[in-house]
Amino acid sequence: MKKGFWVAVALIIGVAGAWGYGALVRQENDDGRTVQLLALAEEQRLDLSFSRSGRLVTRIADEGETIHAGDLVGRLEEPGLAEDAADLERQIEQVNAREIARVQAVAGLEAQFAETLSEEKRLMRLHTEGIAAAADVETLTHKRDELSAGVKARQAEKAQLEAEANALKSRIEKIRHFEQEGALKSPAGGTVLTRFHRQGEFVAAGDPVLTLQVESPYLRVEVPEERLSVFPVGKTVHVWPQAHVGQSFTARVVSIKPRSEFATRRNWGMQSRDLKTFSVRLKPEGVPIVSGQTFVVEAGS
Repeated sequence: MKKGFWVAVALIIGVAGAWGYGALVRQENDDGRTVQLLALAEEQRLDLSFSRSGRLVTRIADEGETIHAGDLVGRLEEPGLAEDAADLERQIEQVNAREIARVQAVAGLEAQFAETLSEEKRLMRLHTEGIAAAADVETLTHKRDELSAGVKARQAEKAQLEAEANALKSRIEKIRHFEQEGALKSPAGGTVLTRFHRQGEFVAAGDPVLTLQVESPYLRVEVPEERLSVFPVGKTVHVWPQAHVGQSFTARVVSIKPRSEFATRRNWGMQSRDLKTFSVRLKPEGVPIVSGQTFVVEAGS
């Protein structure tokens, strides 16, 4: 009698456990039911750093200050760079002046060559007629050859001057590029969260100078694979702060992480830590939120 009683109790417990597990599975696999999950507000941060080392010569914005896209965040010392660039530009001007003088010289030599050639032809006709001496013709021939060689020599200087100008321009471009590396501009607007260096301090290449909060925080929610169909990209879902149920607003699904991970927290009894989830990012619509807040996300029919 007593043995039969315990067998009945064991059967009842087994049936209850099976029913409870089945209910949870049905709840997780039921795409038609409304699902409520927890979401966390995450900051969108941007670290700004220099690509070379140097000493800061400008003021760095304090925490809480606003920086707009394209604003100069900081500049590194550049001793002698401006003087070097000015000297190279002066040398380029000198090369350009030499080129102008060369062109003028070539034009003058070509004019003399044409005049000498014409005179040579005239004397050759006179020599054929027995009027002009052969020595006069030979003198003009030598002069014509000399002018021709002079024209070719001055024309050959063009390639040399171009090479000098290109070399100077290349050095100036390197200096300008080095100057650009010493000027840090913000690629996006935002609020300064952390300042790591001050004016006058040495900054190593790659070390962050400051951290920006580039925009309003996003909401990050872990969604089980079985319920991922109710979070398509572009869909609007209902959200409210966990501490204020009545203050609801909408958020839009902007992205889904392309791989699943094990759940890191329990979401309203809907999932356990051994359940794999997809990380979904939501953007609140017209509502300012504070990073670190927890919210309830509701989706489904």
